[in-house]
Amino acid sequence: MRIFVAIIFCSLFLLSCNGDPPMVGAPQMKGNNIDEHMINANKTIAHSEETVIDEYVGRRGWKMEKLSEGVRLWEYSKGKGPKVQYEDSVSINYNVEAINGTKIYSNINEKYVAGRRQEMIGLDQAVLQMNYGSKAKVILPSSLAYGIGGDGNRIPQSTILVIDVAID
Repeated sequence: MRIFVAIIFCSLFLLSCNGDPPMVGAPQMKGNNIDEHMINANKTIAHSEETVIDEYVGRRGWKMEKLSEGVRLWEYSKGKGPKVQYEDSVSINYNVEAINGTKIYSNINEKYVAGRRQEMIGLDQAVLQMNYGSKAKVILPSSLAYGIGGDGNRIPQSTILVIDVAID
């Protein structure tokens, strides 16, 4: 009799399992609920970063313009040249730090083709708003910098970047 009860119990247990057991405390989600959960999580992160950026800009008294998707731009030295156009090849010099003040990269000089949505998508948005000869502060939310993965080198995951950039 005990063997019969044990077989029935094991059979019922195995039939009730449908894949991996749920994590303790994790919400049970299927289909569109997962998508909705991820969208809400991303909105929460974006809102949190927006608050951090607003406070940072406010403490410094910078007069920054908010571009699409949350990029901030302040041309503190407006160039006398024409506005950078899509596909223009420009020479840029920039320094990068995390919003917490950690210096990441200094004195980077490179050729840059505007509008190609390169690694730092947000920098591309800012460059297309600037004039040749301009110097600017640019703040990139992590989603428009190196995202949740970082750059695999010196930029940690999910880092808001502050960039001081000059266009020659």
